Amino acid sequence: MENKKWILLCIIGGILMIISSVVGSIAFFETLFDLIEADVGEDVAKIVSLVIQVLGYVAMGGGISIITGALIVAMDHYRLGKFLISLGAGMGLISLIIFFISGIFEGSIVEEVEGIVSGIVHGSYGFLGIFLTILARIKLKKD
Repeated sequence: MENKKWILLCIIGGILMIISSVVGSIAFFETLFDLIEADVGEDVAKIVSLVIQVLGYVAMGGGISIITGALIVAMDHYRLGKFLISLGAGMGLISLIIFFISGIFEGSIVEEVEGIVSGIVHGSYGFLGIFLTILARIKLKKD
């Protein structure tokens, strides 16, 4: 079975993301919701708020949501599993990029050698985990 190696790669990528503490954030979507909240009805606002909250919990899982998605794919529920994998990897990638950019602008990564080494080590695990996960997610095919 071709998918077994891609599922295993997703699990390894999720573990690497957990080791490096890469988790996602949906602050962008919350800000967007705050901007359009007044323009939509109260019922629609409640539903959208609930959806954003659920997605936030999944995104905060980072590597755990990727591992869960890989296990769901292994149980032949491809659409839901690939969605969880995409959400975990995508939010993790965005938050890792924001971490490095904010660290450079704040000077916290640039000022100290210890901070540079720590950022590279933790970031490299996270980037490797995200890269492996995205590659495996692309290669996953429904049998």
